[in-house]
Amino acid sequence: MKLLSPLIGQKAVVDGIRCQVIEILDTEPEPRLVVGEVAGHHVIQPDQHGEPHRRVERTFTLPLLNDDQSDIHPVIQTLAGDERVAELRRVLKG
Repeated sequence: MKLLSPLIGQKAVVDGIRCQVIEILDTEPEPRLVVGEVAGHHVIQPDQHGEPHRRVERTFTLPLLNDDQSDIHPVIQTLAGDERVAELRRVLKG
């Protein structure tokens, strides 16, 4: 988590979408990053009862690792940059 926390606020363009890391979730078996679309499409956010509440920018929750658990998720690699990705890989290999 200590390696991921500096990513909060980090911005990047991924597949033509400007996004920013909003939050790091300490989940098991691996952390997840909440990434929000910056100045993008708005979606209607429901309240706790499922009723339409307000328009917000889209968010995505990404696992730290890719689908086959072999490397850092490609979007996170883009957001983190080469140095931090190399450091994360070293930590994951133990």
